[in-house]
Amino acid sequence: MVGPLVAFFMIHPNRSQKAFAELIGYWNGILVSDNYGVYRKWTNLRQTCLAHLIRQAKALALRKDPELAACGKWSRDELQRLCKMAHEPPSRAEWSAFFARFCRLIDLYRDSESDAGKLVRLLDKEMECLFVFLQQAGVQPTNNVAERTIRFAVLWRKRSFGSNSDKGCRWVERILSLRQTCRLHNKPTFPILVDAMTAHFRGHAPDISWITAL
Repeated sequence: MVGPLVAFFMIHPNRSQKAFAELIGYWNGILVSDNYGVYRKWTNLRQTCLAHLIRQAKALALRKDPELAACGKWSRDELQRLCKMAHEPPSRAEWSAFFARFCRLIDLYRDSESDAGKLVRLLDKEMECLFVFLQQAGVQPTNNVAERTIRFAVLWRKRSFGSNSDKGCRWVERILSLRQTCRLHNKPTFPILVDAMTAHFRGHAPDISWITAL
């Protein structure tokens, strides 16, 4: 779980609703995620990761079937155009034209039993979660920051095969959370870890003011 100031890791044996609830606790902010079923049940605002949808559209665009390829290319183009609006906000006319094309895309393939139909039905289902980044300041259209943050943990796990003990998992959660939080602030991990350990052995809390100083 990654925000502007902090990265938080939790190791859980499965990817379930229970695991998700344990991860977020009482947090009720705006969730940026892929369209995994557990995340779709989020009752607060959620931004669907457009990068995931663009990848699905690109894969469809490469299919040999002309109908599938056409739907994939159209979907890819519209989703990429939408994603760019994060940096180039559309005018009222541009938005109206985009939304009309997007709805036409969905209407054209909605009843298809092919993968084209599956994709546009997903877009239709996720409609309310596609544009949150345009309505809420600070929300990104993709979860690329989280993907980059977790990549280090994935590579570490592949090299070390992870940990089988509860104690080991708790250590991994904490050191990864520290390392990636430091990365968000462009700070070296080791000096901050040393300061935290020194504070612990001296019986007082570590200095975490740097976390809120972004």
